[in-house]
Amino acid sequence: MPPFGAIASFLLTAVIWTSGFAQNIDSLMKQRVDAGETPGIVVGIYEAGKITYYTCGFANPETKEKVSQKTLFEIGSITKTFTALMTALMVQQGAWSLNDPAQKYLPPEVTLPEKNGKPITIEDLVTATSGLPRMPDNLAPADPQNPFIDYTGERMVDFLTHYTLTRESGRTYEYSNLGMALLGYVLVLKNHKTYSQLLDEWITKPLHMNQTFINPPDKTTQHRAQGYFEKTAVKAWTWTDGSVLASAEGLVSNSEDLMKYLLAQLNESPPLSQAIAMTHVPRHNAGDSHMQIGLGWHILNDEIIWHGGASGGFRSFAGFNKQTRTAVVVLTNSNTGADDLGFYLLDHSLPLKNIQMPVAPSEKTLAEFPGEYEVVPQFRILITLKNGLLFYQASGQDSFELAPESGTRFYVKETNVQIEFIWNEQQEVVKLILKDSEGIHYATRIN
Repeated sequence: MPPFGAIASFLLTAVIWTSGFAQNIDSLMKQRVDAGETPGIVVGIYEAGKITYYTCGFANPETKEKVSQKTLFEIGSITKTFTALMTALMVQQGAWSLNDPAQKYLPPEVTLPEKNGKPITIEDLVTATSGLPRMPDNLAPADPQNPFIDYTGERMVDFLTHYTLTRESGRTYEYSNLGMALLGYVLVLKNHKTYSQLLDEWITKPLHMNQTFINPPDKTTQHRAQGYFEKTAVKAWTWTDGSVLASAEGLVSNSEDLMKYLLAQLNESPPLSQAIAMTHVPRHNAGDSHMQIGLGWHILNDEIIWHGGASGGFRSFAGFNKQTRTAVVVLTNSNTGADDLGFYLLDHSLPLKNIQMPVAPSEKTLAEFPGEYEVVPQFRILITLKNGLLFYQASGQDSFELAPESGTRFYVKETNVQIEFIWNEQQEVVKLILKDSEGIHYATRIN
């Protein structure tokens, strides 16, 4: 692996190399936004003692609010590293041992599954080797768009009581949100405090991270990015103190706070230094010989310590290299992430994915789409062509430009509307499919 120092001067001027030619970070980000992979993206880089933030696109395309380093994103499973740090702090305080069975800290009426008499330990939970599945099968959310708010400790315990392990714990890595939820549940019971209280007292206050929350206060609403699944706006995931999966994927944060968190990882400075260092020690292989897991953190090629995150409409990456003393945060408000960019900025030998730019239809093809399409008599869609641009107007609504996604698929940048035109065997456009926040609608061309 080439030394990062040999190219440090390039990063200082925000210039990086790929495929034999220079591209700056801004252009790499813009390429992803222009390709429709995400409405907005924020990158934070720490290198040579300097933090630089790069931003592109919108936190909310409808309001035209641009992303910034202060924009709040759901960071999903990066939350696991916070739960892991709390676990290490408990060890440093002498409150428990990693070898302790998790059962030791649960009420007597709760019985965790075992295989061949081997109990699930604290270490098994924090290293994803417990043998527990990725998710429980008894979620049944009242609101599928906010799927975990009503999944409580009681429901998790009910699942665990009836679950049968397929292998002994501590042997094999299997990524598990459920395992980290159980660890958070045990932390809460042991300390007689909510997860939010533990987070605030043990991590965010000591590290001066005042923009990292389980439930952001109302005053931060204006800074929250709108998440998107493909081109559709989705609800924010929210939590209560009883939402047991919050300890696995519940945090909201921004690039400024996450950079404080990563600098603490690099510097291992008091008051969390010993616990932080403990989380970086490799403990198990994590899928292949190039990837290991410490306490919560994954470790690539013995150098890059990282974690990714995903929620309904967000993706996130946080990583650092203690040898080169570099750190990178990448945040997007879509379900399409940019982990490859995060890895690449930490190690230029790692590949960037190919970005597929939208394929604009020819002028001849565009000319086939204008017309009136009927969903029901009271709801019609007018498609018009002006100066080579296609426009969409629904009954009683404003007109919006349609941006091409392919030769037949288009979307409205300002809203969550997507349209696909349908051809018949005679190569005539006869229908369109409209996707919006209310569902999927089929419209027949009437003229």
